[in-house]
Amino acid sequence: MCTSRRSSFTAHRVAVSLALTVSLNIAAHAADTPPIKPGLWQVTADSQQLNGKPLPDMSAQLAEQMKRMPPEMRNQMEAQMKARGVQMAPGGGNMGIRMCLTREMLDENRWQKTEGNCKNTSMTHQGNTWSWKFSCTQPVSEGEGSTTFTDSTSYSSNIRITSQRNGQPQTVTMKHHAKWLGADCGDLKPMAPPPKP
Repeated sequence: MCTSRRSSFTAHRVAVSLALTVSLNIAAHAADTPPIKPGLWQVTADSQQLNGKPLPDMSAQLAEQMKRMPPEMRNQMEAQMKARGVQMAPGGGNMGIRMCLTREMLDENRWQKTEGNCKNTSMTHQGNTWSWKFSCTQPVSEGEGSTTFTDSTSYSSNIRITSQRNGQPQTVTMKHHAKWLGADCGDLKPMAPPPKP
């Protein structure tokens, strides 16, 4: 039971962490509306590295752990994720999540989660690629990233975050891509936006 709870917590943290990362990269463009369609989006991690070493793809492990969870625990984990506006993407392949973005969220650029107390320090556009730098206070970290919009239904991002852990510097790099699945989000509610200032 303890192992199952730990697995549930790990799966939840990984999925939510990916969602927050995705949210952060679009949040970097504070004065602009991302050139993407509202609706249901699926974001898939392509690679993640810690201090230059690849982190293992946890998709297969998480899928197996979820299969072994008691149904009530699996349902509880999925419900908690949905309440935060994210859903594990079905199927094989790398770790992925789904999220619902409304037109209002995109137009007002207030759809992103605000956990981490992050702010942008610079932002530039070059063609269909948007690049930015940011700093965060919780946890203390800084980073940079870029998003390339292929069209209104797909984009890919690269993010690099530097922080300290136990007094030692650590650098996390991530790559992921996203695709639009359709205008209908089904029963998945939008990620709750932060209140307007």
